Amino acid sequence: MRINVKPLYLGRVLGIPIRAHYSWLPVFPLYAWAISSTLLPRTAQGLAAWQYWTLGFVTTALMFGSVLAHELAHSVMARAEGLGTGGVTLYIFGGLATLEGQPSSPSSEFKIAVVGPAASFLTGLVFFLLNQIVLTGTTHLALAQVLRHLGLINWMLAGFNILPGLPLDGGRVLRAVLWRFNKDYYESTRIAVRAGLTIALILLACGSYVFIFVEWITGLWSMIIGLILVLLLKSSEVLALGAHRVKRDSVEAIMSRDVVTLDPEMRVQEFIDKVLAKNRSTSFPVARDRRLHGMLLLSELKSTPREEWSALRVRDVMRPVDDSMFISAADPHARARALLGRNGIERVVVLNSDGIIVGSVSLREIKGASL
Repeated sequence: MRINVKPLYLGRVLGIPIRAHYSWLPVFPLYAWAISSTLLPRTAQGLAAWQYWTLGFVTTALMFGSVLAHELAHSVMARAEGLGTGGVTLYIFGGLATLEGQPSSPSSEFKIAVVGPAASFLTGLVFFLLNQIVLTGTTHLALAQVLRHLGLINWMLAGFNILPGLPLDGGRVLRAVLWRFNKDYYESTRIAVRAGLTIALILLACGSYVFIFVEWITGLWSMIIGLILVLLLKSSEVLALGAHRVKRDSVEAIMSRDVVTLDPEMRVQEFIDKVLAKNRSTSFPVARDRRLHGMLLLSELKSTPREEWSALRVRDVMRPVDDSMFISAADPHARARALLGRNGIERVVVLNSDGIIVGSVSLREIKGASL
């Protein structure tokens, strides 16, 4: 019999559900004990026991708040990029922001990935500045140590997460860079997963050596972090993405994920100068928040006098959205071919189950898949 223990629901922040895995619960008092019995008495002597313990719990709460800020940064950026956010779950040594859907472009993936470490770096900088500006030269040695410790923890969190392997943020950055050049999301994911597994194995190996021959606490922590990375690779959506098996005859298997979309309010002249000059496509989806509004066709734009381009907006010259312009990622090639044969655009936009643009497919790509 399998027992599925759901994470503990803590509430919502910015409309995003926050949960804590039960492995997080013993860490809170243990971390507070380590701060109150080891770190603070060593650097700020003479306080009462209750003061050490109070500062220990405050430090621990702020530490987990810092982890939460890191994950919320991912969720907020994902929401800005048109993705849903399933929530944030705090784990024994960190957190995990769950996204509903996948970024539609390498730039979107990069922004969602890098904003977490950036938030941790800025949070650490705030703690260091508070210590420097407010407490330098005072007798509040314990509080100063707390701020320095939190600054260091946040910078370590940023540095560790930027390592280039999934499920770490650096792995998503690596995937975005690879995806940008090889145009293959799933192959890029597999490479990033293997890089993450390599990092985990290195942590396990180095941790074992340090545990046996150098210092057992540091070695144990290294092994635990390596093990957690392996477990996350197996249990989280990361491996599901890495081993994702797309149906060979589905639109998702052949679609292009790099879709240039136009805002409905963009001026036609701006489109000509900034977008068309860099893209050879003959049709462009018009979208806001990754939701399709219509298509701008160069063949139809030619009938618009040039002197009107600076006054007209994209919405004024686009073809309004209709059923012939989009298709589901799960639909078969045959449906896409039939749709492309009658829409006169030679390209259809691919939507996920939430109606968000995730790609596009052309008649040329359909014919290539049939070879």
